[in-house]
Amino acid sequence: MSRQLKIFLAVVIIVIVVAAACVFGYVSGQQPEDTTEPNQTVEPTTPDEPDTPDDTQQENPVQPENPNPTGGDSAVVYVPDEQGETLTPVGTDVADDSDQALVDALIAAGSLPEGAAVQSSSTADGVLTLDMNAVYGDAVRSSGTTGESLLIYSLVNTFVQARGVNSVIITVDGAPLESGHEIYDYPLEATN
Repeated sequence: MSRQLKIFLAVVIIVIVVAAACVFGYVSGQQPEDTTEPNQTVEPTTPDEPDTPDDTQQENPVQPENPNPTGGDSAVVYVPDEQGETLTPVGTDVADDSDQALVDALIAAGSLPEGAAVQSSSTADGVLTLDMNAVYGDAVRSSGTTGESLLIYSLVNTFVQARGVNSVIITVDGAPLESGHEIYDYPLEATN
Protein backbone atom coordinates (compact mmCIF):
# COMPACT_ATOMS: atom_id res chain seq x y z
CA MET A 1 0.00 0.00 0.00
CA SER A 2 1.39 3.38 -0.91
CA ARG A 3 2.10 6.04 1.67
CA GLN A 4 -0.46 8.45 0.16
CA LEU A 5 -3.18 5.80 0.34
CA LYS A 6 -2.36 5.14 4.03
CA ILE A 7 -2.60 8.84 4.84
CA PHE A 8 -5.87 9.10 2.92
CA LEU A 9 -7.36 6.14 4.81
CA ALA A 10 -6.19 7.55 8.16
CA VAL A 11 -7.86 10.89 7.37
CA VAL A 12 -11.08 9.14 6.32
CA ILE A 13 -11.10 7.09 9.54
CA ILE A 14 -10.52 10.22 11.66
CA VAL A 15 -13.36 12.06 9.87
CA ILE A 16 -15.70 9.09 10.43
CA VAL A 17 -14.80 8.89 14.14
CA VAL A 18 -15.32 12.65 14.62
CA ALA A 19 -18.63 12.55 12.74
CA ALA A 20 -19.79 9.59 14.85
CA ALA A 21 -18.83 11.43 18.04
CA CYS A 22 -20.76 14.50 16.91
CA VAL A 23 -23.84 12.45 16.06
CA PHE A 24 -23.62 10.61 19.38
CA GLY A 25 -23.25 13.92 21.27
CA TYR A 26 -26.22 15.42 19.46
CA VAL A 27 -28.42 12.37 20.00
CA SER A 28 -27.50 12.00 23.67
CA GLY A 29 -28.33 15.69 24.26
CA GLN A 30 -31.88 15.30 22.94
CA GLN A 31 -34.83 15.11 25.30
CA PRO A 32 -36.60 11.75 25.47
CA GLU A 33 -39.81 11.47 23.51
CA ASP A 34 -43.13 11.83 25.34
CA THR A 35 -44.15 8.33 26.34
CA THR A 36 -47.52 9.17 27.95
CA GLU A 37 -50.68 7.59 26.66
CA PRO A 38 -53.09 9.91 24.79
CA ASN A 39 -55.69 9.99 27.61
CA GLN A 40 -53.21 9.91 30.49
CA THR A 41 -52.85 13.09 32.61
CA VAL A 42 -49.42 14.08 33.81
CA GLU A 43 -49.17 16.24 36.92
CA PRO A 44 -46.66 19.07 36.54
CA THR A 45 -43.81 19.07 38.99
CA THR A 46 -42.88 22.21 40.85
CA PRO A 47 -39.35 22.87 41.96
CA ASP A 48 -38.57 23.25 45.65
CA GLU A 49 -37.07 26.68 45.04
CA PRO A 50 -38.33 29.22 42.50
CA ASP A 51 -36.18 30.02 39.46
CA THR A 52 -36.61 33.74 40.00
CA PRO A 53 -35.63 35.48 43.24
CA ASP A 54 -38.38 36.18 45.71
CA ASP A 55 -38.84 39.85 46.58
CA THR A 56 -39.09 38.92 50.25
CA GLN A 57 -35.64 37.31 50.28
CA GLN A 58 -32.78 39.69 50.86
CA GLU A 59 -29.21 38.99 49.93
CA ASN A 60 -26.67 39.17 52.68
CA PRO A 61 -24.39 42.16 52.23
CA VAL A 62 -20.96 41.46 50.85
CA GLN A 63 -18.42 41.28 53.63
CA PRO A 64 -14.75 42.04 53.11
CA GLU A 65 -12.16 39.32 53.54
CA ASN A 66 -10.44 41.05 56.47
CA PRO A 67 -12.72 43.66 58.04
CA ASN A 68 -10.32 44.48 60.87
CA PRO A 69 -6.73 44.30 59.59
CA THR A 70 -4.86 45.33 62.76
CA GLY A 71 -7.42 44.70 65.47
CA GLY A 72 -7.77 48.44 66.30
CA ASP A 73 -10.56 50.77 65.23
CA SER A 74 -11.73 49.55 61.86
CA ALA A 75 -14.39 50.19 59.27
CA VAL A 76 -15.55 48.87 55.96
CA VAL A 77 -15.07 51.30 53.09
CA TYR A 78 -16.19 50.85 49.51
CA VAL A 79 -13.51 51.29 46.86
CA PRO A 80 -13.55 50.90 43.07
CA ASP A 81 -12.44 47.54 41.70
CA GLU A 82 -9.37 47.22 39.48
CA GLN A 83 -11.41 48.04 36.37
CA GLY A 84 -12.95 51.10 38.04
CA GLU A 85 -16.46 49.85 37.30
CA THR A 86 -17.93 48.62 40.59
CA LEU A 87 -17.38 49.10 44.31
CA THR A 88 -15.80 46.49 46.56
CA PRO A 89 -15.95 46.48 50.38
CA VAL A 90 -12.54 46.61 52.03
CA GLY A 91 -11.65 46.45 55.72
CA THR A 92 -9.45 49.31 56.87
CA ASP A 93 -8.19 51.04 59.99
CA VAL A 94 -9.66 54.39 60.98
CA ALA A 95 -8.38 56.99 63.41
CA ASP A 96 -11.66 57.12 65.34
CA ASP A 97 -15.42 56.82 64.91
CA SER A 98 -15.85 60.25 63.31
CA ASP A 99 -17.31 60.99 59.89
CA GLN A 100 -14.03 62.55 58.80
CA ALA A 101 -12.14 59.39 59.79
CA LEU A 102 -14.32 57.44 57.33
CA VAL A 103 -13.71 60.05 54.62
CA ASP A 104 -9.96 59.93 55.35
CA ALA A 105 -10.06 56.13 54.96
CA LEU A 106 -11.79 56.57 51.59
CA ILE A 107 -9.14 59.10 50.56
CA ALA A 108 -6.36 56.72 51.61
CA ALA A 109 -8.03 53.93 49.60
CA GLY A 110 -8.19 56.15 46.50
CA SER A 111 -12.00 56.41 46.44
CA LEU A 112 -12.18 60.14 47.21
CA PRO A 113 -9.91 63.04 46.22
CA GLU A 114 -7.27 64.40 48.56
CA GLY A 115 -8.75 67.29 50.56
CA ALA A 116 -12.35 66.01 50.63
CA ALA A 117 -13.85 66.79 54.02
CA VAL A 118 -17.07 66.46 56.00
CA GLN A 119 -18.34 69.86 57.11
CA SER A 120 -21.30 68.55 59.11
CA SER A 121 -23.68 65.64 59.42
CA SER A 122 -27.05 64.88 60.96
CA THR A 123 -29.38 61.91 61.10
CA ALA A 124 -33.18 61.94 61.09
CA ASP A 125 -35.62 59.11 60.38
CA GLY A 126 -32.91 56.76 59.12
CA VAL A 127 -31.50 59.33 56.68
CA LEU A 128 -28.00 60.72 57.15
CA THR A 129 -27.41 64.19 55.71
CA LEU A 130 -23.72 64.58 54.95
CA ASP A 131 -22.45 68.04 54.05
CA MET A 132 -19.17 67.81 52.12
CA ASN A 133 -16.74 70.54 51.14
CA ALA A 134 -16.21 72.02 47.65
CA VAL A 135 -13.28 69.67 46.91
CA TYR A 136 -15.70 66.75 46.89
CA GLY A 137 -18.29 68.63 44.81
CA ASP A 138 -15.65 69.68 42.26
CA ALA A 139 -14.44 66.08 41.94
CA VAL A 140 -17.99 64.85 41.24
CA ARG A 141 -18.58 67.58 38.63
CA SER A 142 -15.27 66.93 36.86
CA SER A 143 -15.62 63.15 36.59
CA GLY A 144 -17.48 61.21 33.91
CA THR A 145 -20.70 59.35 34.57
CA THR A 146 -18.98 56.21 35.91
CA GLY A 147 -16.54 58.24 37.99
CA GLU A 148 -19.40 60.31 39.37
CA SER A 149 -21.28 57.19 40.40
CA LEU A 150 -18.18 55.72 42.08
CA LEU A 151 -17.47 58.97 43.98
CA ILE A 152 -21.05 59.21 45.21
CA TYR A 153 -21.68 55.57 46.07
CA SER A 154 -18.32 54.95 47.73
CA LEU A 155 -19.44 57.62 50.21
CA VAL A 156 -23.07 56.40 50.41
CA ASN A 157 -22.26 52.69 50.79
CA THR A 158 -19.57 53.37 53.40
CA PHE A 159 -21.79 55.61 55.53
CA VAL A 160 -24.90 53.41 55.23
CA GLN A 161 -22.88 50.47 56.57
CA ALA A 162 -20.94 52.43 59.21
CA ARG A 163 -23.86 54.44 60.57
CA GLY A 164 -26.67 51.89 60.15
CA VAL A 165 -28.88 54.33 58.22
CA ASN A 166 -31.17 53.56 55.30
CA SER A 167 -29.92 56.30 52.99
CA VAL A 168 -27.69 59.36 52.66
CA ILE A 169 -28.35 62.85 51.35
CA ILE A 170 -25.14 64.49 50.14
CA THR A 171 -24.85 68.26 50.15
CA VAL A 172 -21.90 70.48 49.25
CA ASP A 173 -21.45 73.68 51.24
CA GLY A 174 -25.07 73.32 52.41
CA ALA A 175 -26.60 73.01 48.91
CA PRO A 176 -27.71 69.79 47.14
CA LEU A 177 -24.91 67.99 45.30
CA GLU A 178 -24.93 68.89 41.59
CA SER A 179 -22.94 66.98 39.00
CA GLY A 180 -23.62 69.11 35.95
CA HIS A 181 -26.31 66.82 34.60
CA GLU A 182 -28.13 65.80 37.79
CA ILE A 183 -29.07 67.38 41.08
CA TYR A 184 -28.88 64.89 43.95
CA ASP A 185 -31.44 66.49 46.24
CA TYR A 186 -32.88 63.17 47.42
CA PRO A 187 -31.76 60.33 49.72
CA LEU A 188 -29.46 57.79 48.07
CA GLU A 189 -29.58 54.14 49.13
CA ALA A 190 -26.56 51.87 49.09
CA THR A 191 -25.93 49.82 45.96
CA ASN A 192 -25.03 46.13 45.85
